[in-house]
Amino acid sequence: MPKGGTQMPDTGTHQLLFETPFFRTLAHKGQLDAMIQYIHDNPRRAMLKQQNPDLFTLRRDTRVGELCFTSLGNLFLLDYPEKQPIICSRTLSEQQITAQQTDALYQAEKGCITVTAAISPGERQIAKAIRKAGFPLIILLKDGFPKAGDPHEKYYKPGGVYFEACAAGRLLLLEPTADTLTLPDIQTRTEQTLREKAEARHWNYQPIPVTSDRYRMMAANEIVKVLCP
Repeated sequence: MPKGGTQMPDTGTHQLLFETPFFRTLAHKGQLDAMIQYIHDNPRRAMLKQQNPDLFTLRRDTRVGELCFTSLGNLFLLDYPEKQPIICSRTLSEQQITAQQTDALYQAEKGCITVTAAISPGERQIAKAIRKAGFPLIILLKDGFPKAGDPHEKYYKPGGVYFEACAAGRLLLLEPTADTLTLPDIQTRTEQTLREKAEARHWNYQPIPVTSDRYRMMAANEIVKVLCP
C-alpha cells in the first residue's frame, strides 16, 4: 500500500487477496511474525481456494436424512459406507485414549471415515492424529461458521491445518442447525445418555435446557452416532 495508506486502484488485471481496509491490532508477543507468515502464504491459499471452489463453498442446507447442517468441505465423505464415531469420556485415562487412537488409526487405514465433535481432550487428540496421518475427517462444529448474512460469510475459510485438509478433500465441517439439535429422536437419545451418566454416578437425573452448552455438546455426540450407523 502506498505511503499515507492510499489504496492502489484496481485495474482489473489482478484479484485482491484481502478485503479492504485490512487491519489487525498486534496484541501479543509473536503476533507480528505470525501475521507476516500469514501474508506471505496468502497467495498460495487464495490459489488453492480458487482451484477448489466446491471444497470452500459454505452451504446452509446440507441434509442427511432428517438432519440439517451448515457445511463446508468434501460432501462426498458422507457417502462412504464405513464410518467410525470418535467419542471419548473425559474420565478416560491416557492409556485408554491411546488404545482408542490406535484402533481409530487402524480403521482409518482400512478406509473408514472418522466422525467426531472433537469436544473432549481425547476426541481432539484422536482427531489430530487422524488428520496428521492424512486420513479423512468429518468434524461437527459448535458455532464454527459465520451467521447467515454476516459480512464475512462470503470470504469464510477454515484456518491453519484445517485449510490444508479441506483443500486436499480430506475434511468436511458440519454445524447442526438449532432445529436438528432438538429433533425428537436426537432429544430422546441425548436425554437417555444424560440419564445413564447420572445413574452411573448415583445421581438423581434432572433434565437440562436444550439451549445449554452441555445439552448441545451431548446432542452433537448423538448426531455423530447417527451419522455412523
